[in-house]
Amino acid sequence: MRRLPAFLAAALLCLATAAHALSLGDLTNKDATGGLKEALTQGAGKAVDLLGRNDGFLGNAKVKIPLPEGLRDVEGLMRGMGMGKYADELVTAMNRAAEAAVPEAKTLLVNSIKQMSVQDAKGILTGGD
Repeated sequence: MRRLPAFLAAALLCLATAAHALSLGDLTNKDATGGLKEALTQGAGKAVDLLGRNDGFLGNAKVKIPLPEGLRDVEGLMRGMGMGKYADELVTAMNRAAEAAVPEAKTLLVNSIKQMSVQDAKGILTGGD
């Protein structure tokens, strides 16, 4: 985890700005962990809002799921034989499945965030694995 996702970096910046009146020494581990958990929970919600809807994956070139590498040769053959619509249907089906799965994954992610320890939070903030 080398780079923070943009939504997480923005949330952390907001937390830092809100806590500006406090000194770093005024924050307890509990406060810091609670703030990070809230930022992660809100970030998960935003990600679900963006990805867990129609064209959340399929309509976003940054996250669109292509055919697996092993099928790309077959895709070329299919397109050469005028059967490209079947390859397109497979790509659409994979992306629609991902869009449907995202809201289900939110529950798992939020539950994991709730169980996060102070050590886990420090690892996230310091770029640990």
